[in-house]
Amino acid sequence: MTKKKTAMRKKTDNNTPKLKVYKVDNVQKKEEARTRREKNIQTFLLVLIIILAIAAVFSAIQTFFPNLFGKFSLSGELAAKVNGKPITMKQLDTEYDRLPLQYKYYVTKELFLEQLINEVLLTEEAARQGLSVSEGEIDQSIEAFLQENNVTSEELADILKEKSLTYAELRNLIKNQLLIDNLLEQIVKDKINISTAQALQYYNDNPSTFRIPELVTARHILIGLINRTEEEAAERADMVLELVKNDTERFCSYVWLYTDDAGSAETCGEYTFPRGQMVEEFENKAFEQSIGEISLVKTDFGYHILQTINKTPEQLIPFKNVQEQIILILEQQQEKILYSDFIVSLREQANIVNYLEKNVTEEPVEGIEEAEGQPLEEEAGMVVIEEPLEPEEVEEPEEIEEITVPEEEAEEIEEAQELEEEITEEQEELEEDVEEAVGEVIEEEAEEAEEQVVEETVEEPEEPEEVPPAVTVNFAQCLTDKGAVLYGAYWDSSTKKQGDYFGADFMYITYVECGVEGDYRAQEQACEDAGILAYPTWIINDAKHMGIYTAEQLAALTGCEI
Repeated sequence: MTKKKTAMRKKTDNNTPKLKVYKVDNVQKKEEARTRREKNIQTFLLVLIIILAIAAVFSAIQTFFPNLFGKFSLSGELAAKVNGKPITMKQLDTEYDRLPLQYKYYVTKELFLEQLINEVLLTEEAARQGLSVSEGEIDQSIEAFLQENNVTSEELADILKEKSLTYAELRNLIKNQLLIDNLLEQIVKDKINISTAQALQYYNDNPSTFRIPELVTARHILIGLINRTEEEAAERADMVLELVKNDTERFCSYVWLYTDDAGSAETCGEYTFPRGQMVEEFENKAFEQSIGEISLVKTDFGYHILQTINKTPEQLIPFKNVQEQIILILEQQQEKILYSDFIVSLREQANIVNYLEKNVTEEPVEGIEEAEGQPLEEEAGMVVIEEPLEPEEVEEPEEIEEITVPEEEAEEIEEAQELEEEITEEQEELEEDVEEAVGEVIEEEAEEAEEQVVEETVEEPEEPEEVPPAVTVNFAQCLTDKGAVLYGAYWDSSTKKQGDYFGADFMYITYVECGVEGDYRAQEQACEDAGILAYPTWIINDAKHMGIYTAEQLAALTGCEI
């Protein structure tokens, strides 16, 4: 049995396929893996070196041939380059979109780009002079902003989110602003010096600016023609006139009972105004008759029971009352001029390429024209648009004459002012306060005149019917009808603030633009002829009123109802 089993086992083993067993060499396997890793590393390093080499070549081209690729860079399309530093279109669009809508009304994207260019120049100059801003100063500035505007940290976060601005970006903006403020304090503000003699000369050279015109204070009861015939109105006016003459102390009560001028009913029908501001018949009688005299006047509005209660002769505001305001105004004007000159000097030394300028040609690649011995037009401060083959015989519109544009000395002065308006908000607020102070003197004079009138006891009458007010029209239109003219400049923030007082009604104001595009210090001829020395300036009844005037002050000067 055992032999049979053994034989069967052998037979079975012979029929089973034989397996080949290979001995694995671990050392060789590890060597092959190491070789593969080294090849992968070498391949990666080679790709990295190629990328770095391309970047280095591109960087070198940008350094030595900055205009070879025009307004395109690795950062995207460029809006401008300032000493090689790019300002991208994305950056320009983002920051311009953050501006308030009212600001965009005055500042185009092209002008805003000039502000960004000026900001780069100013921050570079601040760094060159070794100026710096600490983190603590930035914290203090943010804290001051929150306190002055009664804004919480949470509300600030919401504002930043609305403006698509991160907190880090805000801090960087504040840092740049503080740097620029420190630079201007050192370069510009420390050089400002206005003497009393200069202020006195300004006062003597501009007497009309500080002249208070002849004023009259009168009150009236209007018997209008609405829903009445001419005869009915005349009969009612005679009846009211008789009542008033019999009991003048109850004039205000009769105003409540009978006037059709609802706009002046609560002020006893009273108006204070200079010549040339009211309806002619009404105005003439108010000035002609004696103080306390009462008369009946017929105008297009109806019949007026008119009483003159005070007269103020024309007078000149004493120099001592406006000396401080004049000095502040002259200091601000001098500061603007010094700032403008400083910006111009920075631009003259800078290499600026503005890609938003129409038809601007890239400055030539350094070395190309110079190698040929040809002068570069940019060195002369000019930008050559195109050079025709025969410029002297251009007849057809397809051929273009050689045009040279003095951009460095024209546009730079104009654009410099836009940044200044953004930088000196505190100065603008001061200017508003200063200019309003002159108007306050006029108000004080009017108040003194009113104080001379004995206050009357008004009996509570029955409420009169409401009818449209007489002697008043749309306030802005009324100013125009009265001959008021506003002179200003498009780059001046105070002019903008004056316009904002009227909102959409500003279109009804007679406005004269004094600013000359390309030259901050120049004036349009109409403004020179009018003797305009500061912006804004109102000319009302041939008298100049310098600064921002409130609606109340304009109403006092013109007699127009707000």
